[in-house]
Amino acid sequence: MVRRVSLIVRFAAMAGVALAGCAVSMTGTHAAAAWFGAWDYVLRQDAEGAPQAALARLRGEAGSTLWLSCSRQAMEDEKPSQAVVTAAVVQKQFLGRSDPRGRSTIYWFDGGSPEVGHWIYRDRSGQIPDPQEVKAFIDRLAQAQSLVVELSNYRYETKAFTFRFDKDDTRNLADRFRKDCRAILGQDLSGAQS
Repeated sequence: MVRRVSLIVRFAAMAGVALAGCAVSMTGTHAAAAWFGAWDYVLRQDAEGAPQAALARLRGEAGSTLWLSCSRQAMEDEKPSQAVVTAAVVQKQFLGRSDPRGRSTIYWFDGGSPEVGHWIYRDRSGQIPDPQEVKAFIDRLAQAQSLVVELSNYRYETKAFTFRFDKDDTRNLADRFRKDCRAILGQDLSGAQS
């Protein structure tokens, strides 16, 4: 349990919050941590209890990590905040940067048919930039027991990263993530108002 709490503290620090035990207040915000089997989950809330960000993390093979995130971010003071919903794989190898259209990335669930998406690459991560594609990815993830993502570096050399998870835990995590994301965005992941 001590190791698990220290991992979630580092996880929460990446999310811009700090945890002592499982919830902490800091400058008008607080965060709550939860575990869904192998998944770590943090929900950051403002002083009134409204959710601001939801982050889920699953460790994979070879030091890789699968992240799901949903938040609203203010880009400039005068402009309204922007919704940011992503699914990303972070790993140790330098991948380089992709152009704004992204780089073709192959992934498959449960050893089934491969799917191809255009992921944005930055340094050591590849992420799905489009909320519609993230929604479809999470829907597929919620029904699976494994995921393989084949990331490519700036020389287009590929390396596969495998994630294994319990189907029930992942379905519960996906349900919670979608619920919290609806509350954060004021709409579901497909863009429909709630």
